[in-house]
Amino acid sequence: MSKRCGPAGRPTARGFALFELAVAAVVVAVLAGTLLHRLAPYAGQSEVVAAKQLIHSLRTALALRSAQAVASGGQLALLAISHENPIEWLVRRPENYLGEYYSPDETKLHKGNWYFDKSNRTLVYLMAAPKSFSAKTPKFLRFKVELLRVPGPVEPDGRNRVTEGLVLAEIEGQAVATTNTAGLIRAIQTEKK
Repeated sequence: MSKRCGPAGRPTARGFALFELAVAAVVVAVLAGTLLHRLAPYAGQSEVVAAKQLIHSLRTALALRSAQAVASGGQLALLAISHENPIEWLVRRPENYLGEYYSPDETKLHKGNWYFDKSNRTLVYLMAAPKSFSAKTPKFLRFKVELLRVPGPVEPDGRNRVTEGLVLAEIEGQAVATTNTAGLIRAIQTEKK
């Protein structure tokens, strides 16, 4: 580095040397990498929280639809709701909703989005963040509206009383249980007789 003399005759530095600039760039890069590494779990956790928030909204909408169905149509109306796409219950669809598909190839769909699988009537969220706080966080979340039938006490005339309701349940693992719709309809119609 060449030196110049200032007004008092003392030598002054012209600026940063190339080596000093390289050291500063490496330090900034290491700090930025460390910061990004520390923030990655928070991004994954916030994604899970946003997905769960939508599910809570859908569960509230399901409770309202179930109450209306029981009041107006009874058991067959509950069964009809169990076959609906839950996203249709919302006033406004989420921005990250892709639409309805029949058994799509999940590797070809964009991560961080919802879709409804019409073949097995499941609502699926494809996780975008590779990490989160929990090592157990799956690569996708699956939810399905299920008709529950809970046997109640036996009536004095010997008939069993059955309480029915709907629930938006999270489905664990890859396998998705399908419901025998025709069998449920026959069972409901038989009970009415």
